[in-house]
Amino acid sequence: MEPKKQDVPKGGFKAKKTLIFGIATLILLVSLSVLWFCKSNNPPKTSAKKLDKKEIFTDFSLNTFSSDVESKLLAELRICDTARVGDEFGACSPKYFKFFKLSKNKPLRDGFMLLINGIAFQDPEAKFPIRRLLIFEREGGKLVAVNKFKGNLIETREVEGSPYQDILIRFKLDQYNEKYHVLYTWNKNRYQLKQCEKLVYWDETKMKFVGGSVLASKMDSVSREVEKILVDENLVF
Repeated sequence: MEPKKQDVPKGGFKAKKTLIFGIATLILLVSLSVLWFCKSNNPPKTSAKKLDKKEIFTDFSLNTFSSDVESKLLAELRICDTARVGDEFGACSPKYFKFFKLSKNKPLRDGFMLLINGIAFQDPEAKFPIRRLLIFEREGGKLVAVNKFKGNLIETREVEGSPYQDILIRFKLDQYNEKYHVLYTWNKNRYQLKQCEKLVYWDETKMKFVGGSVLASKMDSVSREVEKILVDENLVF
């Protein structure tokens, strides 16, 4: 008995190969469609935005005003003598005053941080001249001092979703030979203490300042204690 012959598509092997190619093409198209659908519904993840952090080092001997806006603001505040010229003591000079913009959304005239050279307003009880940082914002057409610090601005940090930066201020307590690096954040139309990040003190045995960053586990308790010291010592107003 002769073995049964297999049915071969009309056209022989050539027709069979065409059928296989068509099926493969269909599978490829379906796969590409599924891949496109997945990508359209799951956009690629973007890396987190790196927020800007800027160290501030102010050398008043090199400081300049960028425009006449600064001079006009000092005259408005009546914080210096506009009749004095150049670097004469008491003059409205960049030797004594440096401006920083307060908000990305406001021009300098409507909001600024004013860093004042320690030699401009000397404190007879201080061992060394103490810099001051004053925060002003215009309300109802008038400049209002929303914060006053007896400290030096040493860093600014961009805050996601806010036009106001966090500011890091270094306070010096001469009678105890201590320094505190304190971070402030903008809240309810003024800067409020966020945390104390670093403590530095004078080591008599090493004859130099030592210290370091505050441990995360101690951050809250140390910050509360430092905030109390700053108020008691009239370093914040």
